[in-house]
Amino acid sequence: MATLQDDGRIALAMAMAAQPVHLAWGRGLPAWDAVAEPEPSNATALVDEVGRRLATFVGYVEPNPAGEIELPSGSKYAVVAGPTRWLYVRVVFNFEDADGETIRELGITFGAAPVAGLPAGQRYFAPAQIAQPGRLYTLERVPAFTRNGAVRQTFEYVLPF
Repeated sequence: MATLQDDGRIALAMAMAAQPVHLAWGRGLPAWDAVAEPEPSNATALVDEVGRRLATFVGYVEPNPAGEIELPSGSKYAVVAGPTRWLYVRVVFNFEDADGETIRELGITFGAAPVAGLPAGQRYFAPAQIAQPGRLYTLERVPAFTRNGAVRQTFEYVLPF
């Protein structure tokens, strides 16, 4: 059986980095508040998407114990010129994005495309403003929180390839 090489993983990371990267968030299901439901591995969309934002930064990282990017697992990474087999995605939502909405799910998509005719430079999109949703790479169900319009919500991910 053939074994995927690091060079092939780098090629995959490069191909993905060349596409639009969005973080979508959604309401999910209120039933999840009482009983956590694990994320499926075959989902193609969020259960109840509220909107999505184009990534603020997409770049290459590599493991580094002195790195400034720290994951909940304790792993640390540093941004490098790359390419590497790890993509770093940072998304900073604006204050008004989904203000007052209850969020229970997050998903990173690659290759989404907005409908035609939207203002140039628009970075946040409601579901009706997306013509092609792209491919769902990650899905995360989180404890419900209410979006506070006084906070610029930031999410960071390191995606392995």
